[in-house]
Amino acid sequence: MSWGDRVKHQWMAMLLFAPMVWLEVPPSFAQSLFDRPPTRVMIHNPESTEGLRNRTTITVVVPEDAGNSLRGIVLRQLPNLDQWDWGHLEPRVYLGDYSLRGKGTGELASAVASESEEVLNIKLTPAIQPGQTVNVVFRGFNPQSSIYQWSTELLAAGEDPVRYVGPTLRVNVYEQDPYR
Repeated sequence: MSWGDRVKHQWMAMLLFAPMVWLEVPPSFAQSLFDRPPTRVMIHNPESTEGLRNRTTITVVVPEDAGNSLRGIVLRQLPNLDQWDWGHLEPRVYLGDYSLRGKGTGELASAVASESEEVLNIKLTPAIQPGQTVNVVFRGFNPQSSIYQWSTELLAAGEDPVRYVGPTLRVNVYEQDPYR
């Protein structure tokens, strides 16, 4: 192998491995994390016609062996012409399986939307313990007919939580039927 080839291989190796070294967190930084992060995240919207009142519910199942409590959920709406209406009231929360008529109680969660309304940060107080299922209920109105999608991030309880990427959520909203 010529000297030029060796230099080329060394540069390529450095370029490939350098990002991995930079991404490592020094051991002095303590971060909150899950042993097994929640993967069952669902969205329910019983009314799927544009312009009608909705009860959008986000459901997260925290595994029994999660190793930490669930403190927060972040939803990022994927590009669309219209933004989802999460409503103006604070969300309501109930534990257990999803129920079409589940009401929940207030003051167990707070939600803050970004200025562009593309990002919704949900903070759960108190944090949801491993083995529990949480349902966060929002009341708003369905936007224009389209397919709405969100990426999800889940945050463990504690200082400087690691952001775990969850599944993509999807809701279809249909046009009003003029013959109904």
